[in-house]
Amino acid sequence: MTAAVVLAAGHADRMGSNKLVLPLGPGSVIGWVLEVAAGSADAVYVVIGLHDQVTRTAVEQAARGLGASDKVEVVEGVPYDPGMFISVQAGLRRCVGADVVLVFPGDIPLVSPATAVAVRDAVLHGVADAAVPVHQGRRGHPIAVSGRCIPELLGMSERANLRQFLEAHTAKTLLVPVDDAGMLLDMDTPEDYAQVLARSGEER
Repeated sequence: MTAAVVLAAGHADRMGSNKLVLPLGPGSVIGWVLEVAAGSADAVYVVIGLHDQVTRTAVEQAARGLGASDKVEVVEGVPYDPGMFISVQAGLRRCVGADVVLVFPGDIPLVSPATAVAVRDAVLHGVADAAVPVHQGRRGHPIAVSGRCIPELLGMSERANLRQFLEAHTAKTLLVPVDDAGMLLDMDTPEDYAQVLARSGEER
């Protein structure tokens, strides 16, 4: 079984609004992320902040639009401030038993479906502990993690991060070359959003 964790509990301070529900194409930013996640995993767990009804509604609407309501679950109750890794762990707790888990940031909507499949299969059909996509020498997302590493990740400090895990597993982390500049475009500022909007017409 393959699973995906979508991290949707972060701050939007520099954006000035909830960036995940901003319009993108016929849907929303989070909808684009969900499309790739649902297309590359059997189950998708979207981790949102405590009482974040706006993001929950956007996720549920996007899942219905994709016909994927049966495989998308919202995981609520993650505080906003401790950092991203607590969200990773909240999602991974739902993934125990999975063969591989894809970790998607919710604010990188232009990831190619082929990129998600490439890193998923690199772990699923090999012996690697993790796989990271690389475009022109730059690492991006999503990161694929072997299910056998879930207990280790859950045992790490909430203030740790995936980079520390990957560094500890360098010898068993695959770098997967992909032709996907979109996986490097995260949305932290209004200028980033404008760039994503401009490129979105070229994607999918």
